[in-house]
Amino acid sequence: MKRAGFTLVEVMVAVAAIGLAIVPALAARNQALAMAVEARNLSVVSRLAVQLLHRIEAGRVPDLFDGYSGDFTEEGFPQITYVLGIGDASNYTSGIGEDDAEQAWRRLAEETWRNREDAEDELENKPLKTRVFLSIQYEGGDGEPREYLVETLVPTWAVEQDFEMWEELWGGNLPEEIR
Repeated sequence: MKRAGFTLVEVMVAVAAIGLAIVPALAARNQALAMAVEARNLSVVSRLAVQLLHRIEAGRVPDLFDGYSGDFTEEGFPQITYVLGIGDASNYTSGIGEDDAEQAWRRLAEETWRNREDAEDELENKPLKTRVFLSIQYEGGDGEPREYLVETLVPTWAVEQDFEMWEELWGGNLPEEIR
């Protein structure tokens, strides 16, 4: 007499084969989700960095100093924090531009700028741009802390909140009704 159906061994082999196929698929899914979260976080962080740098460039960050720090609570991201380094001698560069050759070049460029023969007054002795370092701390897709670093040049008048310098540099470009 023949029986129809599967034996216990056949069922166990089938379940094991399905298990072996599902485990890598679930691992790939989890990795894809972590990568998506990381991409979203990096996108948000980079946009927040650009927004902060634009505010600095517009002279809209009062009392700016080397080591200026905060978070993005007003933008809805209180868990994302930042530290700002100002100038080449900043203590808050987080490893940006610490190469000896680059530091030597920066010192030479600044010295050359300040010792120009055509510089007649204090305004002409000030560099037009100041280096700004922005270090943003956030949580990665895997829950580990991450750091996003940005280095840029910002107009010196905006960093120093020197609106007289701005007026001398750009005041002639304003329409009469704005002045």
